[in-house]
Parts: sequence; structure tokens; C-alpha cells
Amino acid sequence: MLKDYQPIHEHVRVMGRTKMTCPLPLFWSASGLEIRTDSSQLWFDLESDYREMEEWIRIEVDGFCLQRMIVPKGRSRICAFRGWPMDAVRTVKLRKEVQPAREDEMRYLLVHGFSCDGQLYQPEETKYRFEFIGDSLTSGVGLSGAVPLKKAGPAVYGLTGNYALLTAEKFQADVRLISQCGWGVYCSCGNDFVRTIPPYYDQICGVVTGEQNRELGAFDRWDFESWKPDVIIVNLGSNDGFALDRDPWINPEDGTSWQQVTNPYGGVEKTSAERFENGVISFLKKLRRRNPDAYLLWAYGMCDHTMRPYLEKAVSAYVEETKDERAGFQILPATNDLWIGSDNHPGVKTHQLAAEVLTERLRTILG
Repeated sequence: MLKDYQPIHEHVRVMGRTKMTCPLPLFWSASGLEIRTDSSQLWFDLESDYREMEEWIRIEVDGFCLQRMIVPKGRSRICAFRGWPMDAVRTVKLRKEVQPAREDEMRYLLVHGFSCDGQLYQPEETKYRFEFIGDSLTSGVGLSGAVPLKKAGPAVYGLTGNYALLTAEKFQADVRLISQCGWGVYCSCGNDFVRTIPPYYDQICGVVTGEQNRELGAFDRWDFESWKPDVIIVNLGSNDGFALDRDPWINPEDGTSWQQVTNPYGGVEKTSAERFENGVISFLKKLRRRNPDAYLLWAYGMCDHTMRPYLEKAVSAYVEETKDERAGFQILPATNDLWIGSDNHPGVKTHQLAAEVLTERLRTILG
């Protein structure tokens, strides 16, 4: 006989930043529930709405992606599996597979609960906690769909082969993603200084908009005592680099123009470089204030290495100024034409190589 459970049950691991309520809102990529059960069938009670950008989920059983789907509008009862033998305890993960959508205020995904006919078991202990902060690379753009697929909205987002999840798996780590496509540390790929991650880091999910998200708790201050990462991996800087080739951004509030530029003879212009470097240093200081015990690792390079010298300089300046010995920089392998995924983004091969490099670096950090 099926029995109903709330998503915040004591034997359920909630993944990702959220407000611990019932129904449970899922905001960030890879957020969701982890359940261990010997049930023969499992059903999720979900609710979703959107105007343009639909919600996608994946259901994993013992590490295998059993289902990947669009969540219908309204309230749905979705079957994870049924008719299975009750001879083993299985680990089931329901994950949101797409990032928050700032442009779609109607969009939300709620977990009202789940039903199963077996026992629930305590989730296995994780050895570490990793927090990844980034852009489209961390959100998994390019990991779903064939190479020719472009501008297909949420359909190009994926978690299969995602470098952050691959890295976390190597260490049996609980992992959380904070990421937005096109965003940077000082400016976005379009020179927009509104679409940058640092100002929203203190909130549960401040990158979204709208009264509905306010009611769900997205703009509430995040409780940094509730989940303390061992390592924070920041993968920002790619879009700051792309902004160098884009038109100026016009601030709609006052009409001022903003643009990061290069030198005629190569490299980033001095003032633009200083703005970027100061943004990196400022964010590292914020991360340290909020996470006094975490190692801060700035990783970069999956698209290209344009901003490498400025990132290295900024991280070194932060370490020298603050005497913080638990911070560092890691370059990642850049993609090439053979490794491209959908939407002109790095594909699985690039993510795998990034995960390998990060794994070796983290082994030295974690001992």
C-alpha cells in the first residue's frame, strides 16, 4: 500500500539552496531530493508553471538517469518507477535540470511530496560538501541535444556529464550549484553589471524576479550556518571576457553607458582590467566572510583563457592582502571544435577533462 511523505521528511536529503517548507520550491540547477527506499513503486507529487521557459527534471536510480522530462503545467503525479522487486535498497534522486529563469516570473517548480510502498532509509553520509558558483558552464548548457541544436531554451541544459557533478561524485560529496547563463563576476557577457552573481550570493535565490518568487522565499537571506561547504569552486570570468567583444550596455535607469574594452595592441585595457580584478577580490572577500572554513578555489578556462592573467593576478592580490592561505586559482582545459556540445557550448569531453583536473587539485587540498 502506498504511503505519502512530505519532501522535508527526516529520511530525505534536500539538495540545493531552498526554503525548507512544504511544498518545497526547487530553484537552482541540480536541486532536488535524495531518497533511499526498497519500494516497488515511487511517485512524485509536483507542481509547475511557466510562461516561456519550462521546467525540466531528471530521475536517477543508483546513479543511472532513468527519466528526463518536461514537468507539465499544474499539479502532476509522476511515476519514477513501478513493478520493481523489493529486494534491494535503491538511491533515488529527483533533480531539477535547468537553472532559475530571471526573465520568466511565472516559472516555478514545487515538490508537494512523494508516495511509495516500502521503507525509507537514512541517506548515506557524504564525505564533503562542495559549492560550485558559475555561469552556463556550471548550469550545464551544451550537455543536452545534438551539436546543431541552438537557441532551444531550457532543452540544451543538462546534468549528464556536468563537470561539477562529476567532481563531486569522485569525493562522495554533497554538491550545490549557484549559476546563471551569461552572468559574470564584474559584468555579464553583454557588459551588464546587473547580471553578476556576487550581489545575490547572500540570498536563497535572488537572481529571479517577481512577487511569486518572493512568497516562495527566493529573496530571503540564506542561512550560511545550515550548510557549510568544505570547498567553494568559483567558475566565473568567461562572460566577463566575452563582454570585451560586445556593444556597450545602456543602463535603463539613468542612460549611462558601460563597456569593458581591450587595448588596440592586445590584452584588456587597464581600467577595464582593474574593474574586473577588483570584482574578483571583492567576491573572494565576501565568500570568506560568509564561509570562514571553506577552501576558495577559483577555476577558469573551459571556453578560452582570455581572462587568465587577470584572474591569477586578482587571486594572488587577494591572498597577499588578506594572508588567506586557503584560497587559490586553477586553470582548466579549454574546449576545441571536436568537443563542442549543443548551443555552441563545451560538451561532455570538456566537462570530463575539467572534472579530472579539479579532482587532482582537490585531492591535494583535502588531503
